[in-house]
Amino acid sequence: MKATLAALVLDPFALWVAARHAPPGAPVVVTDGGRVLDADAAARAAGVQPGMRVSGALSRLPTLHAVPRSGPAGAAAWSEVLRVLPAFSPHLEVLAPGRALLTLTPAAATQLAAALGGQVGLAGTRELALLAALSAAPGQTVTVHAGEEADFRAALPLRVLGGVGLSAAHVERLGWLGLRAVGELLRWSRAQQAAFLGADYPALRPYLHGAASGGVGAVRPEATVSAALAFDDPLFEPHDLEAALDALAATLLDALGTRRPGRVTLDARVAGLTMSATREPKDDLRVPATLRRALRATLHDADAARYGIEGLEVTLGGLERPAVQGDLWGRAQAQDAAGRAEGRFPGSMRRVRWLDVFSLAPGHHYEWVRVADGQPGAPAPVRATPTPAAAPFPRRPDVRA
Repeated sequence: MKATLAALVLDPFALWVAARHAPPGAPVVVTDGGRVLDADAAARAAGVQPGMRVSGALSRLPTLHAVPRSGPAGAAAWSEVLRVLPAFSPHLEVLAPGRALLTLTPAAATQLAAALGGQVGLAGTRELALLAALSAAPGQTVTVHAGEEADFRAALPLRVLGGVGLSAAHVERLGWLGLRAVGELLRWSRAQQAAFLGADYPALRPYLHGAASGGVGAVRPEATVSAALAFDDPLFEPHDLEAALDALAATLLDALGTRRPGRVTLDARVAGLTMSATREPKDDLRVPATLRRALRATLHDADAARYGIEGLEVTLGGLERPAVQGDLWGRAQAQDAAGRAEGRFPGSMRRVRWLDVFSLAPGHHYEWVRVADGQPGAPAPVRATPTPAAAPFPRRPDVRA
């Protein structure tokens, strides 16, 4: 069957991420600053609304599963989704975290919606596919067949346009005028639409009147480095887990090379379940001690050790190669100059290589290396013994008759 342009929507994405790790059947909300940011259908049915204090939401629904919004966790979850999507489609374009365009057959679209619990829309254009996805129920697909574009667009509720740029204030104002569907708004002239919608109109115009925006672009999947360990018996003790994390850190450092990661994701398998945590450390994770410290902190965030860990998997994302500003002479000229100076004054050309800036143990903070080849073994500079200052001549006391 021929593939069709499709849109995948996982909105609100933070709520989708929180629901992945929630107990089955539990109502889920995402919180931020002590207030409810998003709530799923079960929580809304119990009276929980966005903007409500978390304490008030829990008093209404004691079984509520509240998850604080986490940018690192969202980035890690979206990276995981992007690794799965190529199995469904060879073409993929990312619109935003939680939204993507693909080319799918109807059967593949149904499988994708069921696998991710997302909304999938199939249509001939990008805009219609996104509108179809926004109008679908979670885990379902909506298809707009050729020749049905105008009827489909006209029947859409105005709230669907909220997903493509229509503000909640404009939805409310249009409701005051008795408008409920997009077709009723399309009866206005384009000048009237632009005057009423103001700054929202440029973003809404291609969705209201169509656009020849082309097909699906291309995306380069994010590069990651992963390492995993499985254990014969569940691990509970800190010293056993630290040894496992040290082994994972050594494997990850070998795979990193010169790349610097910006995100650490740890998955701990516990009794058939997966408990995850993600961090975005600011320190350079290419340093062994720093990476080990980040892994221990992420494992602590996962809070899985007390249940017995059957396996660990660590993924490093956000890889980049830090740019290095060139020096005045250039690398070759600098090494040549250092070699000549070393030949004339042996042991004089050395520099500090930082090992762990936070370590207080001797020999673990830094080491001296030779400038010529960067290898350790350079002697530490010898501090010259200060020459004692000459004692001033005693001043003869003034004697007055």
